[in-house]
Amino acid sequence: MVVSRRELPLYHEAARGDASGASTIDELIRLARAQQGIAREMLDRMEAINPRNGAEPSPEGEAPVEWNLTDREEHVTRLLVEGLSNRQIARSLGISEHTVKNHLHAVFYKLAVNDRTQAVIKLMRGA
Repeated sequence: MVVSRRELPLYHEAARGDASGASTIDELIRLARAQQGIAREMLDRMEAINPRNGAEPSPEGEAPVEWNLTDREEHVTRLLVEGLSNRQIARSLGISEHTVKNHLHAVFYKLAVNDRTQAVIKLMRGA
């Protein structure tokens, strides 16, 4: 993650647990989402410069890649890409953390990845 000098004090403030709490956390969430957008943009640019396996960059409007995920796995992956933790995903979906882990293991297998970072990258690329 790239943090500008302007943003750095906010990260330090949040790490210290500043008394203002909510506004700092809200700002931290906003910054994290902005960083996620930057990461997606960078991935798109890298794919345009160097498409994998000599394939052409996918044209706009092309159908997404099918991994045969269940509806619940789809829900879990959407929240995963948003940056939620297993606990947050569980609370959001009204299921246990253990069930989230089971869904993620199934997703990792279907995507042929080893961890959540690789899964998020693959899901964001759609490849």
